[in-house]
Amino acid sequence: MAGALTKYALINAKLRARISQILPDEVFGQLAQSASVDAALALLRDTPFAHLEEVYGSTGDLRLAEIELLKGEIELYRSIHQYLHESSRHLVDALLSQFEIDNLKNAIRIYFDRKVRGHVDESAAHYILYEPILHPIPMDVIVNARSFDEIAGVCQGTPYKAIIEKYGAVVESEGSLFRLEVAFDHLYYANLVDAINGLDRVDREVAIRLIGVEIDLQNISWIIRFKKFYDLPLEAVAAALIPGGFHLNRATIDELYEAQNVTSVLQKFVGGTYPGLSALLASQASDSTSRLTLIRRILEEIRRHEVQRILAGYPFTVGIILAYFVLKADELKRIRMILNAKQLGRSLERIESML
Repeated sequence: MAGALTKYALINAKLRARISQILPDEVFGQLAQSASVDAALALLRDTPFAHLEEVYGSTGDLRLAEIELLKGEIELYRSIHQYLHESSRHLVDALLSQFEIDNLKNAIRIYFDRKVRGHVDESAAHYILYEPILHPIPMDVIVNARSFDEIAGVCQGTPYKAIIEKYGAVVESEGSLFRLEVAFDHLYYANLVDAINGLDRVDREVAIRLIGVEIDLQNISWIIRFKKFYDLPLEAVAAALIPGGFHLNRATIDELYEAQNVTSVLQKFVGGTYPGLSALLASQASDSTSRLTLIRRILEEIRRHEVQRILAGYPFTVGIILAYFVLKADELKRIRMILNAKQLGRSLERIESML
Protein backbone atom coordinates (compact mmCIF):
# COMPACT_ATOMS: atom_id res chain seq x y z
CA MET A 1 0.00 0.00 0.00
CA ALA A 2 2.95 2.32 0.68
CA GLY A 3 3.99 1.94 -2.96
CA ALA A 4 0.50 2.87 -4.12
CA LEU A 5 0.50 5.89 -1.82
CA THR A 6 3.79 7.09 -3.31
CA LYS A 7 2.61 6.40 -6.85
CA TYR A 8 -0.78 8.15 -6.65
CA ALA A 9 -0.65 10.69 -3.79
CA LEU A 10 0.16 13.70 -5.99
CA ILE A 11 -2.11 12.84 -8.90
CA ASN A 12 -4.94 11.93 -6.52
CA ALA A 13 -4.81 15.42 -4.95
CA LYS A 14 -4.63 17.15 -8.34
CA LEU A 15 -7.46 15.18 -9.91
CA ARG A 16 -9.81 15.47 -6.93
CA ALA A 17 -9.32 19.24 -7.14
CA ARG A 18 -10.15 19.13 -10.87
CA ILE A 19 -13.17 16.89 -10.27
CA SER A 20 -14.53 19.47 -7.81
CA GLN A 21 -14.51 22.02 -10.66
CA ILE A 22 -16.65 19.95 -13.05
CA LEU A 23 -19.88 21.76 -13.91
CA PRO A 24 -22.64 20.84 -11.44
CA ASP A 25 -26.06 19.55 -12.47
CA GLU A 26 -27.63 22.97 -11.75
CA VAL A 27 -25.59 24.52 -14.57
CA PHE A 28 -26.72 21.83 -16.99
CA GLY A 29 -30.29 22.52 -15.92
CA GLN A 30 -29.78 26.19 -16.78
CA LEU A 31 -28.20 25.30 -20.11
CA ALA A 32 -31.13 23.03 -20.93
CA GLN A 33 -33.57 25.86 -20.21
CA SER A 34 -31.68 28.46 -22.27
CA ALA A 35 -33.50 29.87 -25.28
CA SER A 36 -30.85 29.27 -27.96
CA VAL A 37 -27.28 28.21 -28.73
CA ASP A 38 -26.14 31.80 -28.15
CA ALA A 39 -27.91 31.96 -24.79
CA ALA A 40 -26.40 28.62 -23.72
CA LEU A 41 -22.90 29.74 -24.70
CA ALA A 42 -23.40 32.98 -22.77
CA LEU A 43 -24.03 30.91 -19.64
CA LEU A 44 -20.61 29.31 -20.12
CA ARG A 45 -18.71 32.62 -20.07
CA ASP A 46 -17.49 32.18 -16.49
CA THR A 47 -16.44 28.57 -17.00
CA PRO A 48 -13.44 26.89 -18.68
CA PHE A 49 -15.61 26.73 -21.82
CA ALA A 50 -15.88 30.49 -22.39
CA HIS A 51 -13.85 30.23 -25.64
CA LEU A 52 -16.66 28.29 -27.31
CA GLU A 53 -18.72 31.47 -27.58
CA GLU A 54 -15.93 33.18 -29.52
CA VAL A 55 -15.47 30.22 -31.88
CA TYR A 56 -19.18 29.95 -32.61
CA GLY A 57 -19.65 33.72 -32.79
CA SER A 58 -16.89 34.11 -35.38
CA THR A 59 -17.84 31.11 -37.54
CA GLY A 60 -21.49 30.27 -36.88
CA ASP A 61 -20.34 26.64 -37.09
CA LEU A 62 -21.22 24.56 -34.03
CA ARG A 63 -19.09 21.65 -35.23
CA LEU A 64 -15.98 23.83 -34.98
CA ALA A 65 -16.92 24.60 -31.39
CA GLU A 66 -17.21 20.84 -30.82
CA ILE A 67 -13.71 20.39 -32.26
CA GLU A 68 -12.48 22.81 -29.58
CA LEU A 69 -14.11 20.60 -26.95
CA LEU A 70 -12.37 17.58 -28.47
CA LYS A 71 -9.00 19.34 -28.38
CA GLY A 72 -9.60 20.17 -24.72
CA GLU A 73 -10.41 16.56 -23.92
CA ILE A 74 -7.20 15.36 -25.57
CA GLU A 75 -5.23 17.93 -23.61
CA LEU A 76 -6.67 16.53 -20.36
CA TYR A 77 -4.89 13.24 -21.02
CA ARG A 78 -1.62 14.95 -21.85
CA SER A 79 -1.77 17.28 -18.86
CA ILE A 80 -1.50 14.48 -16.30
CA HIS A 81 1.09 12.39 -18.15
CA GLN A 82 4.05 13.88 -16.28
CA TYR A 83 2.62 12.87 -12.90
CA LEU A 84 2.21 9.17 -13.73
CA HIS A 85 4.36 6.11 -13.29
CA GLU A 86 5.23 4.09 -16.38
CA SER A 87 2.44 1.48 -16.21
CA SER A 88 -0.20 4.19 -15.73
CA ARG A 89 1.27 6.16 -18.64
CA HIS A 90 0.84 3.13 -20.91
CA LEU A 91 -2.83 2.96 -19.91
CA VAL A 92 -3.37 6.69 -20.53
CA ASP A 93 -1.65 6.43 -23.93
CA ALA A 94 -3.85 3.46 -24.82
CA LEU A 95 -6.95 5.48 -23.91
CA LEU A 96 -5.64 8.50 -25.81
CA SER A 97 -5.18 6.37 -28.93
CA GLN A 98 -8.96 6.22 -29.33
CA PHE A 99 -8.95 9.91 -30.28
CA GLU A 100 -6.22 9.30 -32.84
CA ILE A 101 -8.02 6.27 -34.30
CA ASP A 102 -11.33 8.15 -34.52
CA ASN A 103 -9.57 11.06 -36.23
CA LEU A 104 -7.83 8.69 -38.66
CA LYS A 105 -11.15 7.00 -39.43
CA ASN A 106 -12.73 10.38 -40.19
CA ALA A 107 -9.88 11.34 -42.53
CA ILE A 108 -10.09 7.99 -44.34
CA ARG A 109 -13.87 8.41 -44.67
CA ILE A 110 -13.29 11.68 -46.54
CA TYR A 111 -10.84 9.90 -48.87
CA PHE A 112 -13.27 6.98 -49.27
CA ASP A 113 -16.25 9.23 -50.07
CA ARG A 114 -14.25 11.11 -52.71
CA LYS A 115 -12.26 8.27 -54.29
CA VAL A 116 -14.56 5.25 -53.96
CA ARG A 117 -18.06 6.75 -53.78
CA GLY A 118 -17.41 9.79 -55.95
CA HIS A 119 -18.90 12.14 -53.33
CA VAL A 120 -17.05 15.35 -52.48
CA ASP A 121 -17.86 17.33 -49.33
CA GLU A 122 -15.46 20.26 -49.18
CA SER A 123 -16.51 21.16 -45.63
CA ALA A 124 -15.72 17.74 -44.13
CA ALA A 125 -11.97 18.41 -44.01
CA HIS A 126 -12.59 21.34 -41.64
CA TYR A 127 -13.54 18.90 -38.89
CA ILE A 128 -10.34 16.86 -38.88
CA LEU A 129 -7.67 17.39 -36.23
CA TYR A 130 -4.40 18.09 -38.03
CA GLU A 131 -2.18 18.38 -34.94
CA PRO A 132 -0.46 15.10 -33.93
CA ILE A 133 -2.09 13.19 -31.08
CA LEU A 134 0.29 10.26 -30.52
CA HIS A 135 1.93 9.85 -33.94
CA PRO A 136 2.92 12.46 -36.55
CA ILE A 137 0.34 11.41 -39.14
CA PRO A 138 -0.17 13.98 -41.95
CA MET A 139 -3.97 14.02 -42.02
CA ASP A 140 -4.02 16.49 -44.92
CA VAL A 141 -2.23 13.91 -47.10
CA ILE A 142 -4.79 11.24 -46.13
CA VAL A 143 -7.75 13.52 -46.87
CA ASN A 144 -6.33 14.27 -50.33
CA ALA A 145 -4.72 10.87 -51.02
CA ARG A 146 -4.84 9.16 -54.41
CA SER A 147 -4.77 5.58 -53.07
CA PHE A 148 -4.71 3.43 -49.96
CA ASP A 149 -1.05 2.73 -50.72
CA GLU A 150 -0.35 6.43 -50.27
CA ILE A 151 -2.29 6.44 -46.98
CA ALA A 152 -0.36 3.41 -45.74
CA GLY A 153 2.89 5.09 -46.73
CA VAL A 154 2.29 8.19 -44.60
CA CYS A 155 1.35 5.94 -41.66
CA GLN A 156 4.83 4.42 -41.66
CA GLY A 157 6.03 3.91 -38.09
CA THR A 158 2.52 3.67 -36.66
CA PRO A 159 0.45 0.61 -35.70
CA TYR A 160 -2.08 1.60 -38.38
CA LYS A 161 0.07 0.95 -41.46
CA ALA A 162 -0.32 -2.85 -41.42
CA ILE A 163 -4.11 -2.60 -41.04
CA ILE A 164 -4.42 -0.17 -43.97
CA GLU A 165 -2.19 -2.37 -46.14
CA LYS A 166 -4.26 -5.44 -45.25
CA TYR A 167 -7.71 -3.92 -45.79
CA GLY A 168 -7.21 -1.15 -48.36
CA ALA A 169 -7.93 -3.38 -51.35
CA VAL A 170 -10.86 -5.00 -49.47
CA VAL A 171 -12.42 -1.58 -48.90
CA GLU A 172 -12.21 -0.72 -52.58
CA SER A 173 -13.52 -4.09 -53.78
CA GLU A 174 -16.41 -4.22 -51.30
CA GLY A 175 -17.17 -0.51 -51.38
CA SER A 176 -17.32 -0.47 -47.58
CA LEU A 177 -15.08 0.66 -44.72
CA PHE A 178 -16.60 -1.93 -42.39
CA ARG A 179 -13.69 -4.39 -42.13
CA LEU A 180 -11.07 -1.65 -41.90
CA GLU A 181 -12.87 0.20 -39.10
CA VAL A 182 -13.51 -3.00 -37.13
CA ALA A 183 -9.78 -3.77 -37.41
CA PHE A 184 -8.97 -0.31 -36.03
CA ASP A 185 -11.35 -0.89 -33.12
CA HIS A 186 -9.75 -4.26 -32.41
CA LEU A 187 -6.33 -2.62 -32.33
CA TYR A 188 -7.55 -0.03 -29.83
CA TYR A 189 -9.05 -2.56 -27.44
CA ALA A 190 -6.13 -4.98 -27.79
CA ASN A 191 -3.72 -2.21 -26.78
CA LEU A 192 -6.03 -1.21 -23.93
CA VAL A 193 -6.20 -4.77 -22.58
CA ASP A 194 -2.40 -5.07 -22.86
CA ALA A 195 -2.02 -1.85 -20.87
CA ILE A 196 -4.43 -3.10 -18.20
CA ASN A 197 -2.54 -6.39 -17.95
CA GLY A 198 0.64 -4.39 -17.32
CA LEU A 199 -0.80 -2.83 -14.15
CA ASP A 200 -0.29 -4.27 -10.69
CA ARG A 201 -3.03 -6.48 -9.22
CA VAL A 202 -5.04 -3.79 -7.41
CA ASP A 203 -4.93 -1.35 -10.34
CA ARG A 204 -5.77 -4.14 -12.78
CA GLU A 205 -8.88 -5.11 -10.81
CA VAL A 206 -10.06 -1.49 -10.70
CA ALA A 207 -9.44 -0.94 -14.43
CA ILE A 208 -11.11 -4.14 -15.60
CA ARG A 209 -14.30 -3.33 -13.68
CA LEU A 210 -14.65 -0.10 -15.62
CA ILE A 211 -13.08 -0.90 -18.98
CA GLY A 212 -14.00 -4.61 -19.09
CA VAL A 213 -17.70 -3.78 -19.01
CA GLU A 214 -17.15 -1.27 -21.83
CA ILE A 215 -15.58 -4.07 -23.89
CA ASP A 216 -18.53 -6.34 -23.06
CA LEU A 217 -21.07 -3.75 -24.18
CA GLN A 218 -19.06 -2.94 -27.32
CA ASN A 219 -19.19 -6.64 -28.15
CA ILE A 220 -22.95 -6.74 -27.53
CA SER A 221 -23.37 -3.77 -29.88
CA TRP A 222 -21.33 -5.60 -32.50
CA ILE A 223 -23.36 -8.80 -32.14
CA ILE A 224 -26.50 -6.81 -32.92
CA ARG A 225 -24.90 -4.84 -35.77
CA PHE A 226 -23.07 -7.77 -37.37
CA LYS A 227 -26.19 -9.91 -37.43
CA LYS A 228 -28.75 -7.24 -38.38
CA PHE A 229 -26.83 -5.04 -40.81
CA TYR A 230 -24.17 -7.41 -42.18
CA ASP A 231 -25.91 -10.80 -41.85
CA LEU A 232 -22.78 -12.48 -40.49
CA PRO A 233 -23.13 -16.07 -39.23
CA LEU A 234 -22.64 -16.80 -35.53
CA GLU A 235 -19.09 -18.18 -35.84
CA ALA A 236 -17.94 -15.15 -37.84
CA VAL A 237 -19.49 -12.84 -35.25
CA ALA A 238 -17.85 -14.70 -32.34
CA ALA A 239 -14.46 -14.58 -34.08
CA ALA A 240 -14.77 -10.81 -34.64
CA LEU A 241 -15.45 -9.94 -30.99
CA ILE A 242 -12.90 -8.30 -28.69
CA PRO A 243 -11.29 -10.49 -26.00
CA GLY A 244 -10.73 -9.13 -22.51
CA GLY A 245 -14.25 -8.32 -21.37
CA PHE A 246 -15.61 -8.63 -17.85
CA HIS A 247 -18.69 -10.86 -17.93
CA LEU A 248 -19.46 -11.82 -21.54
CA ASN A 249 -18.87 -15.52 -22.25
CA ARG A 250 -19.57 -17.76 -25.23
CA ALA A 251 -22.93 -18.92 -23.88
CA THR A 252 -24.13 -15.31 -23.60
CA ILE A 253 -22.80 -14.54 -27.09
CA ASP A 254 -24.82 -17.44 -28.52
CA GLU A 255 -27.90 -16.35 -26.59
CA LEU A 256 -27.63 -12.75 -27.76
CA TYR A 257 -27.17 -13.80 -31.37
CA GLU A 258 -30.27 -16.01 -31.33
CA ALA A 259 -32.41 -13.75 -29.11
CA GLN A 260 -35.58 -12.14 -30.38
CA ASN A 261 -35.68 -10.01 -27.22
CA VAL A 262 -32.18 -8.62 -26.62
CA THR A 263 -33.41 -6.58 -23.65
CA SER A 264 -34.20 -9.72 -21.63
CA VAL A 265 -30.67 -11.02 -22.22
CA LEU A 266 -29.25 -7.66 -21.16
CA GLN A 267 -31.35 -7.85 -18.00
CA LYS A 268 -29.63 -11.11 -17.06
CA PHE A 269 -26.26 -9.76 -18.13
CA VAL A 270 -26.15 -6.58 -16.04
CA GLY A 271 -29.24 -6.66 -13.84
CA GLY A 272 -27.67 -8.78 -11.12
CA THR A 273 -24.52 -6.67 -10.81
CA TYR A 274 -26.25 -3.31 -11.33
CA PRO A 275 -29.84 -3.66 -10.04
CA GLY A 276 -30.37 0.09 -10.44
CA LEU A 277 -30.48 -0.46 -14.22
CA SER A 278 -33.74 -2.42 -14.06
CA ALA A 279 -35.90 0.59 -14.93
CA LEU A 280 -33.67 1.51 -17.87
CA LEU A 281 -33.68 -2.07 -19.13
CA ALA A 282 -37.46 -2.17 -18.88
CA SER A 283 -37.72 0.57 -21.52
CA GLN A 284 -38.83 -0.66 -24.90
CA ALA A 285 -36.15 -1.18 -27.56
CA SER A 286 -37.99 -2.78 -30.43
CA ASP A 287 -35.51 -2.24 -33.26
CA SER A 288 -31.76 -2.57 -33.64
CA THR A 289 -31.07 1.17 -33.57
CA SER A 290 -33.04 1.54 -30.33
CA ARG A 291 -31.17 -1.39 -28.82
CA LEU A 292 -27.82 0.17 -29.67
CA THR A 293 -28.96 3.42 -28.05
CA LEU A 294 -30.06 1.46 -24.99
CA ILE A 295 -26.66 -0.21 -24.75
CA ARG A 296 -24.93 3.17 -24.86
CA ARG A 297 -27.14 4.39 -22.04
CA ILE A 298 -26.44 1.26 -20.01
CA LEU A 299 -22.70 1.85 -20.43
CA GLU A 300 -23.08 5.44 -19.25
CA GLU A 301 -24.99 4.32 -16.15
CA ILE A 302 -22.46 1.60 -15.34
CA ARG A 303 -19.63 4.10 -15.72
CA ARG A 304 -21.37 6.48 -13.30
CA HIS A 305 -21.89 3.63 -10.83
CA GLU A 306 -18.26 2.53 -11.01
CA VAL A 307 -16.95 6.09 -10.76
CA GLN A 308 -18.89 6.68 -7.56
CA ARG A 309 -17.58 3.37 -6.24
CA ILE A 310 -14.00 4.42 -7.07
CA LEU A 311 -14.33 7.87 -5.50
CA ALA A 312 -15.77 6.39 -2.31
CA GLY A 313 -13.11 3.68 -2.05
CA TYR A 314 -9.37 3.48 -1.47
CA PRO A 315 -8.02 6.63 -3.15
CA PHE A 316 -4.54 5.55 -4.22
CA THR A 317 -5.18 3.50 -7.36
CA VAL A 318 -5.38 4.08 -11.10
CA GLY A 319 -9.12 4.38 -10.50
CA ILE A 320 -8.87 8.11 -9.73
CA ILE A 321 -7.41 8.70 -13.21
CA LEU A 322 -10.13 6.65 -14.90
CA ALA A 323 -12.84 8.31 -12.81
CA TYR A 324 -11.60 11.74 -13.83
CA PHE A 325 -11.59 10.85 -17.52
CA VAL A 326 -15.12 9.43 -17.31
CA LEU A 327 -16.47 12.46 -15.45
CA LYS A 328 -14.84 14.92 -17.86
CA ALA A 329 -16.04 12.95 -20.89
CA ASP A 330 -19.56 13.02 -19.46
CA GLU A 331 -19.34 16.78 -18.85
CA LEU A 332 -18.19 17.45 -22.43
CA LYS A 333 -20.79 15.08 -23.89
CA ARG A 334 -23.58 16.88 -22.03
CA ILE A 335 -22.37 20.27 -23.28
CA ARG A 336 -22.23 19.00 -26.88
CA MET A 337 -25.63 17.39 -26.57
CA ILE A 338 -27.32 20.51 -25.20
CA LEU A 339 -25.75 22.81 -27.80
CA ASN A 340 -26.79 20.51 -30.65
CA ALA A 341 -30.28 20.14 -29.21
CA LYS A 342 -30.61 23.94 -29.05
CA GLN A 343 -29.50 24.24 -32.65
CA LEU A 344 -32.08 21.62 -33.70
CA GLY A 345 -34.85 23.28 -31.68
CA ARG A 346 -35.46 20.31 -29.37
CA SER A 347 -37.95 20.77 -26.54
CA LEU A 348 -36.86 21.18 -22.92
CA GLU A 349 -38.51 17.85 -22.09
CA ARG A 350 -36.53 16.10 -24.83
CA ILE A 351 -33.25 17.66 -23.69
CA GLU A 352 -33.82 16.77 -20.05
CA SER A 353 -34.57 13.16 -21.03
CA MET A 354 -31.18 12.98 -22.78
CA LEU A 355 -29.33 14.32 -19.75
